[in-house]
Amino acid sequence: TTTASTAAPVNASMIDDNNGAFVYSSGWQTASTSNAYGGSYKETQQNGATVTVPFSGQSFSLIYKGGITFSKFDVYVDGVLVGTLDQKLGAATYQVRWDYPGQLAAGNHTLKLVFKVTSATVNRGSLDAVIVR
Repeated sequence: TTTASTAAPVNASMIDDNNGAFVYSSGWQTASTSNAYGGSYKETQQNGATVTVPFSGQSFSLIYKGGITFSKFDVYVDGVLVGTLDQKLGAATYQVRWDYPGQLAAGNHTLKLVFKVTSATVNRGSLDAVIVR
């Protein structure tokens, strides 16, 4: 068996984009591809579209598809802006990983991503999975 570089650490759990814990606003579609974790990912082109994920842990990573037409998400934890995820890459790439750089208090938290369209041609955002640890 081969282990992808995006494999979750032993003490982590991988939450797929189809998990019922994910709460999506309107404007998201499911894209099916074997290149994505679990065989699919979610994508939006709607400015201000959100996804909310409750989780229990002290840190998290986001798995997504990036590419030339991909834009940015503001990343909030418990209502506080903690970073910006820029998904723009030189070529279409699946299972890209963004690690939250901080450490949260142990316990329950709420992750929220808010999509920001950069321009008329840089207007896509995606989410494939979340790693919680």
